[in-house]
Amino acid sequence: MKEIISKIKEKDDIIIFLMVLCISVGITLNMSIVATDEIWNLQSIYKMYNGYEIYKEFNVIITPLFFWCAEFIFHLFGANLVIFRLSHCVLMTIYYLLIYELLKKLEIPKSISLLVNLGFISLGFTGLISFPLIRTGFNYNQMAMLFVILGIYLLTNKRFQKNYILQAILTVLAFLTKQTVGIYYIIANIIYLIVSNNSKEEKIKKGIQYIIFIILGIFLFLLILFCNDILYNFFDYTFGGILEFADKNVAFEFKSLAYLVAITILNIVASVLVIKKKCFTNEQEENIKRLLIFSIVFAFVAYPIFNQFHVILVMSFSVINLVYIIYNLFKDFKEKICKIAIVINCICIIGLIAYSGYNLLEWKNTIESEEYPYSWEDPFFGGIITKEEYEKNETVIQYIKENEKNVIILSDKAALYMVPLKRNNGDFDLPLKGNFGSQGEDGLIEKINNMENTQFLIYNGDEERVYQEVEKSIEYVKNTMEYVGKIDCFDIYE
Repeated sequence: MKEIISKIKEKDDIIIFLMVLCISVGITLNMSIVATDEIWNLQSIYKMYNGYEIYKEFNVIITPLFFWCAEFIFHLFGANLVIFRLSHCVLMTIYYLLIYELLKKLEIPKSISLLVNLGFISLGFTGLISFPLIRTGFNYNQMAMLFVILGIYLLTNKRFQKNYILQAILTVLAFLTKQTVGIYYIIANIIYLIVSNNSKEEKIKKGIQYIIFIILGIFLFLLILFCNDILYNFFDYTFGGILEFADKNVAFEFKSLAYLVAITILNIVASVLVIKKKCFTNEQEENIKRLLIFSIVFAFVAYPIFNQFHVILVMSFSVINLVYIIYNLFKDFKEKICKIAIVINCICIIGLIAYSGYNLLEWKNTIESEEYPYSWEDPFFGGIITKEEYEKNETVIQYIKENEKNVIILSDKAALYMVPLKRNNGDFDLPLKGNFGSQGEDGLIEKINNMENTQFLIYNGDEERVYQEVEKSIEYVKNTMEYVGKIDCFDIYE
């Protein structure tokens, strides 16, 4: 029995990977088809899969690594929502496994590391068990933060912590996945290098090495864009509209923002106190210093959208640092704490896997039922949709198909109709503030003004509209065009 337990402990990484994957699968697959980030990202990748060029033929405001990877997955396994969501499960499993490995590298016992990880997986602000990062769908945010967590893990590892070439590679990968995450990672790395225990000469040497390799990596990336004739469009969308995005899309959930501010202040106070009082060893203080710097810098990544998803994504470093401090302060009670953690872990794992299994079974029964409308070839295959919603969507889709005029849905819900149709209306398929490059929403209105033989569908339903909606463009259509009828939840203008 002891030998079996010993072998299980040695293989804990594999066990954690499989456990998180089991928890993720049922929760991820059994979700409705809703016009949010998941479907918006799916739409962009599906356009690429169907031959449309990113930046040149449709609007993406994020650097392209996530979209390139997802397109490759589509070509490899199939282009539908099941593949998209299973890819998300694998990404989140690696993401949480890295957090677990980081906690272990900080010499926090496995049982406590696992308990913290289960908290990250399941706990949210808007509901005790809400799976805040798992329910968002395949997303560039988690992918970018995965590179950051890996980078911090390497900085904590004595074997790699002075290897700034590796740090530069991870910085470039984070930047190519989401530009703002890459920029904040550069800032955090430079600040840490400045305040680290390295000699002045070592700091300068590593700093120059770090910056040179970042420049080389980004130059190579820009060269690829130039050769594909999308360099200008890339800069226009990813940086040209950044001021409008930041200005027009400031939004926050009070509870989420309060949690972020509170946890950040608590993290700063606790870190300063233990460093000032010399409670820990030099190595432990260095770990606290490192985690503190990254947690403060990455708190700003949540701007301008302070919702549950963004806040939980960026506050993980603060939580890890606080767990590290608290554990080392109460290290004398290690055995008791670990015993309690083991009991809680067992209860949580059984409950979470059971919950995921129930969701997986419910999903399986739904997609295997005779009433389920999608087949494997349909891009929305695997997504949950009611018969009523499907019929409503089909009504609009058939109207667009049979219309001699070009029909544009000027709404965040456009993807629900354009994805099945395999159509591309460029900026109009994702009409959100800050998504139109340097010309902004005025540029979109100019395009509307120059269009001929076109109908615009304006949403008039009861569902609350997203805060990023282009009200100015919608009002322009209503005030300058003629109302000609209604189809489902849309008013028709031409």
